[in-house]
Amino acid sequence: MKKILLYSLLSLALFAGCKKDEVLVDGQRPEERVTEAVTKYANTLTGSASGWKAFLYPEGGGGYSFYLNFNKENKVTMYADLDYPPATDSMESTYRVKAFQNPTLSFDTYSYMHILADPNPNTFGGVAGWGVYSDFEFTFDKAVGDSVFLTGKLLRSKLILVKATQAEKASYDSKGLYNSIFNAVNYITTNKNLYVLLGDATKVQISIDINNKIFSLIWENNGEVATTSTGFAFTLTGIILKEPLLYKGKKISELTWDPIKKLYFTTVDGVRIEVIASNTPILPLHLLIGVNYGTIIVPNGTSYPGWSADFQARRAAAAATMLAGPYALRLDRMSFAFNSIAKTMNLTVDIYQGASRFTGVFPYTFTKTAAGAYKFTPGAPTGNAALIIADMAPLTTQRLNVDQFTLDYFTNPTSGITLGQFKSVEHSDFTFSGTLQ
Repeated sequence: MKKILLYSLLSLALFAGCKKDEVLVDGQRPEERVTEAVTKYANTLTGSASGWKAFLYPEGGGGYSFYLNFNKENKVTMYADLDYPPATDSMESTYRVKAFQNPTLSFDTYSYMHILADPNPNTFGGVAGWGVYSDFEFTFDKAVGDSVFLTGKLLRSKLILVKATQAEKASYDSKGLYNSIFNAVNYITTNKNLYVLLGDATKVQISIDINNKIFSLIWENNGEVATTSTGFAFTLTGIILKEPLLYKGKKISELTWDPIKKLYFTTVDGVRIEVIASNTPILPLHLLIGVNYGTIIVPNGTSYPGWSADFQARRAAAAATMLAGPYALRLDRMSFAFNSIAKTMNLTVDIYQGASRFTGVFPYTFTKTAAGAYKFTPGAPTGNAALIIADMAPLTTQRLNVDQFTLDYFTNPTSGITLGQFKSVEHSDFTFSGTLQ
Protein backbone atom coordinates (compact mmCIF):
# COMPACT_ATOMS: atom_id res chain seq x y z
CA MET A 1 0.00 0.00 0.00
CA LYS A 2 2.86 2.35 0.85
CA LYS A 3 4.48 1.56 -2.50
CA ILE A 4 1.27 2.33 -4.35
CA LEU A 5 0.92 5.63 -2.48
CA LEU A 6 4.56 6.48 -3.19
CA TYR A 7 4.19 5.76 -6.90
CA SER A 8 1.02 7.87 -7.03
CA LEU A 9 2.75 10.82 -5.40
CA LEU A 10 5.71 10.51 -7.75
CA SER A 11 3.38 10.39 -10.77
CA LEU A 12 1.57 13.51 -9.63
CA ALA A 13 4.85 15.29 -9.12
CA LEU A 14 6.08 14.31 -12.57
CA PHE A 15 2.78 15.38 -14.14
CA ALA A 16 2.93 18.73 -12.39
CA GLY A 17 6.49 19.23 -13.54
CA CYS A 18 5.65 18.36 -17.15
CA LYS A 19 2.63 20.63 -17.12
CA LYS A 20 4.69 23.49 -15.77
CA ASP A 21 7.32 23.04 -18.48
CA GLU A 22 4.63 22.75 -21.18
CA VAL A 23 2.65 25.91 -20.42
CA LEU A 24 5.49 28.28 -19.70
CA VAL A 25 7.55 29.46 -22.65
CA ASP A 26 9.75 32.48 -21.99
CA GLY A 27 7.79 32.88 -18.80
CA GLN A 28 4.40 33.14 -20.56
CA ARG A 29 1.38 30.89 -20.68
CA PRO A 30 -0.17 30.08 -24.10
CA GLU A 31 -3.13 32.39 -23.56
CA GLU A 32 -0.77 35.20 -22.65
CA ARG A 33 1.29 34.66 -25.79
CA VAL A 34 -1.81 34.61 -28.02
CA THR A 35 -3.19 37.76 -26.36
CA GLU A 36 0.12 39.51 -26.92
CA ALA A 37 0.17 38.39 -30.59
CA VAL A 38 -3.43 39.57 -31.10
CA THR A 39 -2.50 43.01 -29.78
CA LYS A 40 0.62 43.10 -31.95
CA TYR A 41 -1.21 42.20 -35.16
CA ALA A 42 -4.15 44.50 -34.41
CA ASN A 43 -1.72 47.38 -33.93
CA THR A 44 0.09 46.40 -37.13
CA LEU A 45 -3.12 46.56 -39.17
CA THR A 46 -4.19 49.94 -37.82
CA GLY A 47 -0.62 51.23 -37.77
CA SER A 48 -0.41 51.66 -41.55
CA ALA A 49 -1.73 55.18 -42.02
CA SER A 50 -2.20 54.64 -45.77
CA GLY A 51 -3.77 51.21 -45.53
CA TRP A 52 -2.76 47.98 -47.22
CA LYS A 53 -2.55 46.49 -50.68
CA ALA A 54 -3.95 42.97 -50.36
CA PHE A 55 -3.64 39.97 -52.69
CA LEU A 56 -5.93 36.99 -52.17
CA TYR A 57 -5.38 33.64 -53.89
CA PRO A 58 -8.28 31.23 -53.27
CA GLU A 59 -7.91 27.47 -53.38
CA GLY A 60 -10.33 27.54 -56.32
CA GLY A 61 -7.69 29.29 -58.44
CA GLY A 62 -7.18 32.78 -59.80
CA GLY A 63 -6.20 35.84 -57.83
CA TYR A 64 -7.86 39.00 -56.54
CA SER A 65 -6.55 42.29 -55.23
CA PHE A 66 -8.00 44.51 -52.53
CA TYR A 67 -7.19 47.79 -50.86
CA LEU A 68 -7.88 47.60 -47.11
CA ASN A 69 -7.77 50.39 -44.55
CA PHE A 70 -8.33 49.31 -40.93
CA ASN A 71 -9.20 51.67 -38.07
CA LYS A 72 -9.20 51.16 -34.30
CA GLU A 73 -13.01 51.08 -34.19
CA ASN A 74 -12.94 47.70 -35.97
CA LYS A 75 -14.07 49.18 -39.27
CA VAL A 76 -12.36 48.45 -42.58
CA THR A 77 -12.90 50.21 -45.90
CA MET A 78 -11.98 48.42 -49.09
CA TYR A 79 -11.80 48.36 -52.86
CA ALA A 80 -11.51 45.15 -54.92
CA ASP A 81 -10.70 44.12 -58.48
CA LEU A 82 -13.76 41.83 -58.72
CA ASP A 83 -15.42 44.14 -61.25
CA TYR A 84 -15.62 47.82 -62.17
CA PRO A 85 -18.00 48.92 -59.34
CA PRO A 86 -15.97 47.32 -56.49
CA ALA A 87 -12.83 48.90 -57.96
CA THR A 88 -14.49 52.32 -57.92
CA ASP A 89 -16.83 52.41 -54.92
CA SER A 90 -15.34 51.84 -51.47
CA MET A 91 -17.22 49.58 -49.05
CA GLU A 92 -17.09 49.71 -45.27
CA SER A 93 -17.55 46.65 -43.09
CA THR A 94 -16.36 45.38 -39.73
CA TYR A 95 -13.43 43.18 -38.78
CA ARG A 96 -11.99 41.54 -35.69
CA VAL A 97 -8.57 40.33 -34.68
CA LYS A 98 -9.40 37.47 -32.35
CA ALA A 99 -7.63 34.89 -30.23
CA PHE A 100 -8.26 31.28 -31.22
CA GLN A 101 -5.44 28.77 -31.17
CA ASN A 102 -3.62 31.41 -33.23
CA PRO A 103 -4.37 35.09 -33.83
CA THR A 104 -7.11 35.37 -36.47
CA LEU A 105 -8.34 38.17 -38.74
CA SER A 106 -12.06 37.88 -39.38
CA PHE A 107 -14.10 40.01 -41.78
CA ASP A 108 -17.33 39.57 -39.86
CA THR A 109 -19.90 41.52 -41.87
CA TYR A 110 -20.64 41.06 -45.58
CA SER A 111 -18.11 42.79 -47.80
CA TYR A 112 -16.27 42.48 -51.10
CA MET A 113 -14.21 39.77 -49.39
CA HIS A 114 -17.34 37.66 -48.89
CA ILE A 115 -18.44 37.86 -52.55
CA LEU A 116 -15.77 35.33 -53.51
CA ALA A 117 -17.14 32.87 -50.96
CA ASP A 118 -20.82 33.51 -51.72
CA PRO A 119 -22.55 30.12 -52.04
CA ASN A 120 -24.93 31.43 -54.71
CA PRO A 121 -23.25 30.99 -58.13
CA ASN A 122 -25.32 33.88 -59.48
CA THR A 123 -23.34 36.24 -57.26
CA PHE A 124 -19.85 35.63 -58.64
CA GLY A 125 -19.92 32.24 -60.33
CA GLY A 126 -18.00 29.38 -58.83
CA VAL A 127 -19.55 26.29 -57.28
CA ALA A 128 -22.93 26.18 -55.55
CA GLY A 129 -22.36 26.21 -51.79
CA TRP A 130 -18.69 27.24 -52.08
CA GLY A 131 -18.23 30.11 -54.52
CA VAL A 132 -14.61 30.15 -55.72
CA TYR A 133 -13.38 28.33 -52.60
CA SER A 134 -12.21 31.47 -50.85
CA ASP A 135 -12.03 32.48 -47.18
CA PHE A 136 -13.02 35.53 -45.15
CA GLU A 137 -11.38 34.42 -41.89
CA PHE A 138 -7.60 34.11 -41.80
CA THR A 139 -4.87 33.00 -39.44
CA PHE A 140 -1.81 35.22 -39.13
CA ASP A 141 1.31 33.37 -40.24
CA LYS A 142 4.05 35.98 -40.01
CA ALA A 143 4.97 39.61 -40.57
CA VAL A 144 8.09 40.35 -42.59
CA GLY A 145 9.11 43.95 -43.18
CA ASP A 146 6.14 45.78 -44.70
CA SER A 147 4.23 42.56 -45.46
CA VAL A 148 1.88 40.32 -43.47
CA PHE A 149 1.13 36.75 -44.55
CA LEU A 150 -2.11 34.95 -43.64
CA THR A 151 -3.84 31.63 -44.43
CA GLY A 152 -7.59 31.00 -44.67
CA LYS A 153 -8.95 29.05 -41.70
CA LEU A 154 -11.41 26.92 -43.68
CA LEU A 155 -10.08 26.56 -47.24
CA ARG A 156 -6.41 27.59 -46.91
CA SER A 157 -6.62 30.63 -49.21
CA LYS A 158 -3.47 32.74 -49.20
CA LEU A 159 -3.75 36.42 -48.26
CA ILE A 160 -0.80 38.80 -48.48
CA LEU A 161 -0.95 42.34 -47.10
CA VAL A 162 1.61 44.95 -48.19
CA LYS A 163 1.75 48.44 -46.70
CA ALA A 164 0.45 51.06 -49.11
CA THR A 165 2.03 54.46 -49.58
CA GLN A 166 0.16 57.74 -49.39
CA ALA A 167 0.40 58.05 -53.18
CA GLU A 168 -1.07 54.56 -53.62
CA LYS A 169 -3.93 55.36 -51.25
CA ALA A 170 -4.68 58.49 -53.26
CA SER A 171 -4.65 56.42 -56.47
CA TYR A 172 -7.13 53.88 -55.09
CA ASP A 173 -9.39 56.74 -54.00
CA SER A 174 -9.27 58.27 -57.49
CA LYS A 175 -10.21 55.14 -59.51
CA GLY A 176 -6.66 53.88 -59.96
CA LEU A 177 -7.68 50.22 -59.68
CA TYR A 178 -10.59 50.77 -62.06
CA ASN A 179 -8.23 52.32 -64.61
CA SER A 180 -5.86 49.34 -64.36
CA ILE A 181 -8.68 46.88 -65.06
CA PHE A 182 -10.08 49.05 -67.85
CA ASN A 183 -6.68 49.26 -69.59
CA ALA A 184 -6.23 45.49 -69.38
CA VAL A 185 -9.69 44.64 -70.72
CA ASN A 186 -9.34 47.03 -73.65
CA TYR A 187 -5.81 45.89 -74.48
CA ILE A 188 -6.57 42.16 -74.33
CA THR A 189 -9.81 42.56 -76.28
CA THR A 190 -8.00 44.43 -79.03
CA ASN A 191 -4.84 42.29 -79.04
CA LYS A 192 -5.61 38.56 -79.11
CA ASN A 193 -2.13 37.31 -80.03
CA LEU A 194 0.39 38.36 -77.39
CA TYR A 195 3.90 37.04 -76.93
CA VAL A 196 7.33 37.77 -75.47
CA LEU A 197 10.85 36.82 -76.48
CA LEU A 198 12.73 35.48 -73.47
CA GLY A 199 16.32 35.06 -74.55
CA ASP A 200 15.84 32.99 -77.71
CA ALA A 201 13.88 33.08 -80.98
CA THR A 202 10.88 31.18 -79.58
CA LYS A 203 7.72 33.25 -79.39
CA VAL A 204 6.30 32.54 -75.95
CA GLN A 205 2.58 33.22 -76.11
CA ILE A 206 0.95 35.06 -73.23
CA SER A 207 -2.64 34.31 -72.25
CA ILE A 208 -4.40 36.61 -69.78
CA ASP A 209 -7.76 35.09 -68.82
CA ILE A 210 -9.51 38.00 -67.12
CA ASN A 211 -12.69 36.08 -66.30
CA ASN A 212 -10.90 33.33 -64.36
CA LYS A 213 -7.86 35.46 -63.42
CA ILE A 214 -5.36 32.99 -64.89
CA PHE A 215 -2.05 34.01 -66.51
CA SER A 216 -0.30 31.52 -68.82
CA LEU A 217 2.88 31.14 -70.85
CA ILE A 218 2.51 28.84 -73.88
CA TRP A 219 5.14 27.69 -76.36
CA GLU A 220 5.94 24.90 -78.79
CA ASN A 221 8.35 22.23 -77.60
CA ASN A 222 9.31 19.43 -80.02
CA GLY A 223 5.96 19.49 -81.79
CA GLU A 224 3.93 19.62 -78.57
CA VAL A 225 2.46 22.52 -76.69
CA ALA A 226 4.04 23.41 -73.36
CA THR A 227 2.21 25.62 -70.91
CA THR A 228 2.60 26.95 -67.39
CA SER A 229 -0.08 28.92 -65.55
CA THR A 230 -0.84 30.68 -62.29
CA GLY A 231 -3.38 33.05 -60.80
CA PHE A 232 -2.99 36.81 -61.08
CA ALA A 233 -4.43 39.94 -59.52
CA PHE A 234 -4.59 43.52 -60.72
CA THR A 235 -2.34 46.19 -59.23
CA LEU A 236 -2.43 49.94 -59.73
CA THR A 237 0.25 49.59 -62.40
CA GLY A 238 -0.58 46.26 -64.08
CA ILE A 239 -0.90 42.68 -62.88
CA ILE A 240 0.99 40.58 -60.33
CA LEU A 241 1.31 36.79 -60.47
CA LYS A 242 0.63 34.42 -57.58
CA GLU A 243 4.04 32.87 -58.19
CA PRO A 244 6.66 33.52 -60.89
CA LEU A 245 6.42 31.58 -64.15
CA LEU A 246 9.57 30.21 -65.77
CA TYR A 247 10.66 29.72 -69.36
CA LYS A 248 14.18 28.25 -69.66
CA GLY A 249 15.21 29.88 -66.41
CA LYS A 250 13.71 33.27 -67.30
CA LYS A 251 11.24 34.39 -64.67
CA ILE A 252 8.12 36.54 -65.08
CA SER A 253 6.54 37.84 -61.85
CA GLU A 254 4.40 40.72 -63.04
CA LEU A 255 3.44 42.90 -65.99
CA THR A 256 3.55 46.69 -65.87
CA TRP A 257 1.41 48.97 -68.02
CA ASP A 258 3.24 51.60 -70.05
CA PRO A 259 0.73 54.47 -70.36
CA ILE A 260 2.78 56.20 -73.08
CA LYS A 261 3.30 53.23 -75.42
CA LYS A 262 -0.02 51.61 -74.41
CA LEU A 263 1.46 48.16 -73.82
CA TYR A 264 2.63 45.83 -71.06
CA PHE A 265 6.24 45.09 -70.22
CA THR A 266 8.08 42.96 -67.71
CA THR A 267 11.61 43.06 -66.32
CA VAL A 268 13.71 39.90 -66.56
CA ASP A 269 17.27 39.85 -65.20
CA GLY A 270 17.22 43.63 -65.12
CA VAL A 271 16.19 43.94 -68.78
CA ARG A 272 12.89 45.47 -69.93
CA ILE A 273 10.98 43.04 -72.16
CA GLU A 274 7.88 44.34 -73.91
CA VAL A 275 4.82 42.24 -74.65
CA ILE A 276 4.36 42.14 -78.43
CA ALA A 277 0.97 42.04 -80.16
CA SER A 278 0.88 39.99 -83.36
CA ASN A 279 -1.65 40.32 -86.16
CA THR A 280 -1.62 36.55 -86.64
CA PRO A 281 -1.84 33.65 -84.15
CA ILE A 282 1.42 32.68 -82.48
CA LEU A 283 1.05 28.89 -82.42
CA PRO A 284 -0.59 26.45 -84.85
CA LEU A 285 -4.24 25.74 -84.06
CA HIS A 286 -3.64 21.98 -83.73
CA LEU A 287 -1.40 22.70 -80.73
CA LEU A 288 -3.95 24.92 -79.01
CA ILE A 289 -7.23 23.12 -79.71
CA GLY A 290 -8.20 21.31 -76.53
CA VAL A 291 -5.78 23.55 -74.58
CA ASN A 292 -6.53 27.25 -75.18
CA TYR A 293 -9.59 26.54 -77.28
CA GLY A 294 -11.99 23.74 -76.50
CA THR A 295 -14.58 23.93 -79.26
CA ILE A 296 -15.16 24.99 -82.85
CA ILE A 297 -18.81 26.00 -83.26
CA VAL A 298 -20.17 25.80 -86.80
CA PRO A 299 -23.24 28.07 -86.95
CA ASN A 300 -26.62 27.44 -88.51
CA GLY A 301 -26.75 28.79 -92.05
CA THR A 302 -26.53 28.06 -95.75
CA SER A 303 -23.15 29.79 -96.12
CA TYR A 304 -20.43 31.17 -93.88
CA PRO A 305 -16.86 32.47 -94.27
CA GLY A 306 -14.53 29.50 -94.72
CA TRP A 307 -17.21 27.11 -95.98
CA SER A 308 -16.42 25.53 -99.34
CA ALA A 309 -19.09 24.90 -101.97
CA ASP A 310 -18.85 21.15 -101.34
CA PHE A 311 -19.45 21.57 -97.61
CA GLN A 312 -22.40 23.89 -98.25
CA ALA A 313 -23.95 21.37 -100.64
CA ARG A 314 -23.45 18.46 -98.25
CA ARG A 315 -24.83 20.39 -95.29
CA ALA A 316 -27.85 21.42 -97.37
CA ALA A 317 -28.45 17.76 -98.34
CA ALA A 318 -28.26 16.69 -94.68
CA ALA A 319 -30.70 19.44 -93.68
CA ALA A 320 -33.13 18.55 -96.47
CA THR A 321 -33.36 14.84 -95.67
CA MET A 322 -33.64 15.60 -91.97
CA LEU A 323 -36.56 17.96 -92.54
CA ALA A 324 -38.26 15.50 -94.91
CA GLY A 325 -37.91 12.67 -92.41
CA PRO A 326 -40.61 11.28 -90.10
CA TYR A 327 -39.83 13.76 -87.30
CA ALA A 328 -39.50 16.91 -89.47
CA LEU A 329 -36.27 17.92 -87.78
CA ARG A 330 -34.35 21.11 -88.56
CA LEU A 331 -30.55 21.02 -88.61
CA ASP A 332 -29.05 23.87 -86.61
CA ARG A 333 -25.51 24.50 -85.33
CA MET A 334 -22.79 21.88 -84.92
CA SER A 335 -20.16 21.95 -82.14
CA PHE A 336 -16.83 20.12 -82.40
CA ALA A 337 -15.43 19.74 -78.85
CA PHE A 338 -11.82 18.54 -78.43
CA ASN A 339 -10.13 16.89 -75.45
CA SER A 340 -6.40 16.85 -76.17
CA ILE A 341 -5.58 14.62 -73.20
CA ALA A 342 -8.19 11.92 -73.82
CA LYS A 343 -7.73 12.30 -77.62
CA THR A 344 -11.46 12.62 -78.19
CA MET A 345 -13.63 14.88 -80.32
CA ASN A 346 -17.40 15.04 -79.87
CA LEU A 347 -19.61 16.41 -82.61
CA THR A 348 -22.81 17.71 -81.01
CA VAL A 349 -25.59 18.51 -83.45
CA ASP A 350 -28.44 20.82 -82.47
CA ILE A 351 -31.75 19.77 -84.01
CA TYR A 352 -35.17 21.35 -83.64
CA GLN A 353 -38.65 19.94 -83.84
CA GLY A 354 -40.88 22.97 -83.95
CA ALA A 355 -39.64 25.23 -81.16
CA SER A 356 -38.16 22.35 -79.15
CA ARG A 357 -34.38 21.89 -79.19
CA PHE A 358 -32.71 18.48 -79.02
CA THR A 359 -29.10 17.38 -79.37
CA GLY A 360 -27.36 14.37 -80.82
CA VAL A 361 -23.75 13.43 -80.11
CA PHE A 362 -21.38 11.73 -82.56
CA PRO A 363 -18.31 10.71 -80.51
CA TYR A 364 -14.85 10.25 -82.05
CA THR A 365 -11.38 9.35 -80.92
CA PHE A 366 -8.46 10.72 -82.90
CA THR A 367 -4.81 10.35 -83.71
CA LYS A 368 -2.67 13.25 -84.88
CA THR A 369 0.62 13.45 -86.74
CA ALA A 370 3.41 15.80 -85.70
CA ALA A 371 2.43 18.02 -88.63
CA GLY A 372 -1.14 18.26 -87.30
CA ALA A 373 -3.10 15.86 -89.54
CA TYR A 374 -6.05 14.33 -87.67
CA LYS A 375 -7.65 10.94 -88.29
CA PHE A 376 -11.05 10.67 -86.58
CA THR A 377 -12.43 7.26 -85.62
CA PRO A 378 -16.20 7.24 -85.04
CA GLY A 379 -17.84 5.72 -81.98
CA ALA A 380 -21.49 4.86 -81.40
CA PRO A 381 -23.78 7.91 -81.72
CA THR A 382 -25.69 8.70 -78.53
CA GLY A 383 -29.06 10.21 -77.71
CA ASN A 384 -30.98 11.73 -80.58
CA ALA A 385 -28.01 11.25 -82.92
CA ALA A 386 -29.33 7.74 -83.57
CA LEU A 387 -32.30 9.34 -85.39
CA ILE A 388 -30.16 11.31 -87.83
CA ILE A 389 -27.27 8.95 -88.69
CA ALA A 390 -28.41 8.51 -92.28
CA ASP A 391 -29.26 12.22 -92.65
CA MET A 392 -25.77 13.29 -91.48
CA ALA A 393 -23.99 10.78 -93.77
CA PRO A 394 -22.85 13.36 -96.39
CA LEU A 395 -20.90 15.12 -93.62
CA THR A 396 -19.95 12.23 -91.35
CA THR A 397 -19.91 8.83 -93.08
CA GLN A 398 -18.61 10.23 -96.38
CA ARG A 399 -16.14 12.79 -95.04
CA LEU A 400 -15.45 13.15 -91.32
CA ASN A 401 -15.30 9.40 -90.69
CA VAL A 402 -12.96 8.58 -93.57
CA ASP A 403 -10.81 11.60 -94.47
CA GLN A 404 -7.82 13.07 -92.70
CA PHE A 405 -8.17 16.70 -91.61
CA THR A 406 -5.93 19.59 -90.70
CA LEU A 407 -7.02 22.49 -88.52
CA ASP A 408 -6.07 26.03 -89.36
CA TYR A 409 -7.04 29.61 -88.60
CA PHE A 410 -9.36 31.47 -90.95
CA THR A 411 -9.94 35.21 -90.73
CA ASN A 412 -13.50 36.34 -91.33
CA PRO A 413 -13.02 38.95 -94.08
CA THR A 414 -15.98 40.99 -92.87
CA SER A 415 -15.50 41.07 -89.09
CA GLY A 416 -11.77 40.30 -88.85
CA ILE A 417 -12.53 37.61 -86.24
CA THR A 418 -10.25 34.57 -86.25
CA LEU A 419 -12.15 31.34 -86.85
CA GLY A 420 -11.12 27.69 -86.70
CA GLN A 421 -11.26 25.79 -89.98
CA PHE A 422 -11.32 22.06 -90.86
CA LYS A 423 -9.61 21.11 -94.15
CA SER A 424 -9.90 17.65 -95.70
CA VAL A 425 -6.55 16.24 -96.85
CA GLU A 426 -8.10 13.91 -99.42
CA HIS A 427 -10.74 16.37 -100.66
CA SER A 428 -9.24 19.85 -100.81
CA ASP A 429 -12.62 21.25 -101.87
CA PHE A 430 -14.17 20.25 -98.52
CA THR A 431 -13.55 22.91 -95.83
CA PHE A 432 -15.70 24.40 -93.09
CA SER A 433 -15.14 26.84 -90.25
CA GLY A 434 -16.65 28.07 -87.00
CA THR A 435 -16.01 30.26 -83.99
CA LEU A 436 -13.29 29.30 -81.54
CA GLN A 437 -14.25 28.95 -77.90
